[in-house]
Amino acid sequence: MVAGARAGVGDDRSCTGGGAVRFGTRVVLTKEEAFGACQALADAGRVLVRTGRPVEADSLCSLFVLIEDRLVVG
Repeated sequence: MVAGARAGVGDDRSCTGGGAVRFGTRVVLTKEEAFGACQALADAGRVLVRTGRPVEADSLCSLFVLIEDRLVVG
């Protein structure tokens, strides 16, 4: 991986089958990454509602709320 590059962006580690994944105790996102994740969840939730999948939309809404509640300035 190129110095300064983020894992999962243009490297093989973002694909399945690349070995065991280990998670740290925290996930740190940039403001743009957090915004993008929340926007993607909101967009997907709207699509699910429009296509008659309210249960799945509720699950995404719950995940959105969880992420939003955990956002901190730091």
